[in-house]
Amino acid sequence: MAAENIDALIAGHLHELDKPGVLSVRPGYEVTKGWLTGKRAIVATVQHKHTPSPGEALPDHVEGVPVDVRQASPAKRQQLEDPQAYADDRLPYPDHGAVPVFPNEVTLPSATGVTEHVYAAQAAKPAKPNVPYSAPAGVTLDPVSAKATITLSASPDSGWPTLKTFLAGTKHSLTVGLYDFTSDHVLKAVETSLAGKRVKFVLDHPPKNPTADQTDEQTATDLVAALGADFEQAWALDRMDPLATAWTFPTAYHIKVAVRDGSAVWLSSGNWNNSNQPDIDPVNNAADADAARHGDRDWHVVIESAELAATFEAYLLNDLQVARAHNVPGAASAPTPVAHGMQKTQTPPYAAFSAATTLTATSWISPLLTPDPGVYAGAVKKLIESADKYLHLQFQYIELPKTPSAVSAHFAELVQAVIDRQKAGVDVKVIMSEYETAGYLEQLQTAGLDVVNSVRIQNNVHNKGIVVDGTAVLVSSQNWSTDGTLYNRDAGVIIHNAKAAAYFDSLFEHDWQHLAVQKAASD
Repeated sequence: MAAENIDALIAGHLHELDKPGVLSVRPGYEVTKGWLTGKRAIVATVQHKHTPSPGEALPDHVEGVPVDVRQASPAKRQQLEDPQAYADDRLPYPDHGAVPVFPNEVTLPSATGVTEHVYAAQAAKPAKPNVPYSAPAGVTLDPVSAKATITLSASPDSGWPTLKTFLAGTKHSLTVGLYDFTSDHVLKAVETSLAGKRVKFVLDHPPKNPTADQTDEQTATDLVAALGADFEQAWALDRMDPLATAWTFPTAYHIKVAVRDGSAVWLSSGNWNNSNQPDIDPVNNAADADAARHGDRDWHVVIESAELAATFEAYLLNDLQVARAHNVPGAASAPTPVAHGMQKTQTPPYAAFSAATTLTATSWISPLLTPDPGVYAGAVKKLIESADKYLHLQFQYIELPKTPSAVSAHFAELVQAVIDRQKAGVDVKVIMSEYETAGYLEQLQTAGLDVVNSVRIQNNVHNKGIVVDGTAVLVSSQNWSTDGTLYNRDAGVIIHNAKAAAYFDSLFEHDWQHLAVQKAASD
């Protein structure tokens, strides 16, 4: 049965569904034992699941269509019962527990306080001017064919030992763009390795990670004290950042890139915080195996290529120059927002840990930066369409556009390209984090992806990577959302090298077999 037919069914039987404690009803899919069945259903979201009093129970079926009763998560209750607070707390920041939007969701009187659709009640943005995005002059993002030494690693396996070595190898300069830098052990390594060297940072101002040792502002203050005049820093022009007086990026300066000595690039899906760079080495220390279960899955590369280093550094320095002109003057500070929806979880035990590996080869490497128009979306769509045998994706989440438009269609086309490859017989496997709740999965199922058989959920996935046919790999910071693929500052690389692809594909297969399950949380 099509969704529009269920809409009509709900409208015709709303009196049977409007029971005490029912917050909303909508078309969806039946979920059994925590996973989609692929069978259409009426989804009823309730305040609490309990045995109702006589006359207050929801029907099991409506004209043969099952009624799937789900208890609302705290975020879903807030979305339905207090949309303004929900908009204030969650919508301005990526990765912080937002729940999916269903345009045909019917809100019932039990959701007291709702007077309009939640996204019509988004928080008013700070009154600051927009600085249109501009790339550095004379720099291109064309793919390069270069003989490069590439170090491949992943967290929690070998991410921190690799980053620590990268920092220690700095001879004269380090230029960095980061979303979050709140780890004390990374801070100490920077202070130790970079003393007497030129250090330039562009930082965002996100809500404080639950694992943080300090805020991003405290990190900047400590680096000023440790490095003195050799340190230069600006707050990125994120629309929500109270320390930026103008904005370029609507929700995040989400990049994770460091350029060392103009000759090497560290690029990652992970920040310099304790979630993404835990201070452990489970490859060489078995005692760290349990701690690894609480760390995030992230992929990292270090590429020793002067050509690529020059490209990424030009972008970072341009960001720094633009941001400096629009920062609150002096040592101003602002309250750090609360990070909602980021409670730490654990994975099942790892079956094995992967050491970092280094290869030297001539490879095609495509630098991908957003919001540079068409660069990421165009290159990644081409990568997906090239899949002939298999397509493996590991993302924190896939959030389809809330409001389809000509612009958001460029992101929707990426998801459609995956669906098209699956329908063409390509073996598609997708791993996402616990943030990909049942509602998001239903939206993907409706779009045409075989969620029931090709998707698994793995706690603590922060990765944003793709492997195609064992020949090419995407390592990036771009989340799969409209903002992540089109508007925020993010960075990635596509590496056309079979050994690099095989390294990350072995990580993916380990996770698929040992850490990922067919069980999703309710919205």
